[in-house]
Amino acid sequence: MNVYVISADRRLLEAMRESGHYTSVVSISRERVHILLEDTEGRAREKREMNGTKEPALPEHTSVLHELYTEPDVWLVSDRQLDIQETIALRGCCPSSRIVYMLSNGLDPQAMKTRQSLCAAHGLDYTLPYHTVEQVAETAAGIGTGKEKELSKVITGIAPLPQLGLTSSLLRIGVMLSRMSGKRVGILGLNGWNPGDSGMEYKGKYVDELWGGLQGRQLQAGELLAKMHMLAPRVHYLAGSRDLKKLYYYNTEGVSWLIDQAKECFDLILLDAGSYPDHALAAQSILAADLLLVQMHQRQQAKLQWQRMCEHILQPVFRWEERQSLLLFNQMQRSPEMENEKQLSRQLGLSYVGSLPHIPSFARAEAEGRLFEQVWPEYDKELSKVCRALLHFYGISPLPEPPVALEGKAAEKEGAVRGTSWLRWMKPVKGA
Repeated sequence: MNVYVISADRRLLEAMRESGHYTSVVSISRERVHILLEDTEGRAREKREMNGTKEPALPEHTSVLHELYTEPDVWLVSDRQLDIQETIALRGCCPSSRIVYMLSNGLDPQAMKTRQSLCAAHGLDYTLPYHTVEQVAETAAGIGTGKEKELSKVITGIAPLPQLGLTSSLLRIGVMLSRMSGKRVGILGLNGWNPGDSGMEYKGKYVDELWGGLQGRQLQAGELLAKMHMLAPRVHYLAGSRDLKKLYYYNTEGVSWLIDQAKECFDLILLDAGSYPDHALAAQSILAADLLLVQMHQRQQAKLQWQRMCEHILQPVFRWEERQSLLLFNQMQRSPEMENEKQLSRQLGLSYVGSLPHIPSFARAEAEGRLFEQVWPEYDKELSKVCRALLHFYGISPLPEPPVALEGKAAEKEGAVRGTSWLRWMKPVKGA
């Protein structure tokens, strides 16, 4: 596959050449593209003026340009080099090529939506902000060949508001996932506003302590594992960033490197993106995920904030509507005065996978640092439903349960898996 690249980023060219996906990678300056556009427009104008008669000879430089540059399989165009109208004009010059428009960060939500709409109208593909150069190279190659994205075995949790219990939910999900499947599970705290170390005696390092090794891509998989806190056999946790000043100094390449190293250590990875998805830590969490787990509760504020987050950030920046997502409710209270899961699920347009009940003693256990020593049967019952859903998503068979645990429960669990609405809606990931 041949690709022409209109970008001033040398790292992108190197990443594409090293990826092994392309037969040739040719850098084209914006000046030469402007000549091509002027040449095409000149030909069209002369053809109109001659009213169908034979076209006269064109200037020498345009003839040479057409001889040197044949249509590639893919054009990769930076919006910092060509604006959207110029890229649309390029589409008209090269009808047989796929054109991938790289949208950069910094656009306001409305401008981002407008450009995406124009791309859709004129048959342009596009990449979104917060991608590393390697990710852009992979995306362009996938568009050019029609190849589906490979399985990442990454699940990302996100919440519309802080203090909804997302971190504790993910940690307990990770422990139960490993217990039910025998798989190695890694949990990364990529919430830049909260390290997520409450409720336990945390003994590992924090993301901000790995900052230097991430920025320079020096941290290796074995080192990462040694720096993580072991929650349970086969389950390790890296707490998030404590240093708020560093939040916007993490770059996409460093965070992507951290996730890649975790993939070498674990069979399944849970990422805690927190509730502010406008920085590299959370952005890479969303981009890396096969599945997004949205934690909600019954408060009206959470629903309204989620709608704002989708409109302003998740839809324009991350193509939220194209991503597989499930709802996980926390602190659910049964009351005629409060909306239930089905009502909230319909309002939000997402299928729900579980409802963790309100546990009065939860806060005390967290304050005493015994959060992961406690057992709440009704809580764990809902948690096991979530884990069975995630294992089914990846085609992983749960381990046989002890005979005592199976008594009176096997039929109930089998019926729950088969009859749940999300299962009919969600397609398992290919390649599991």
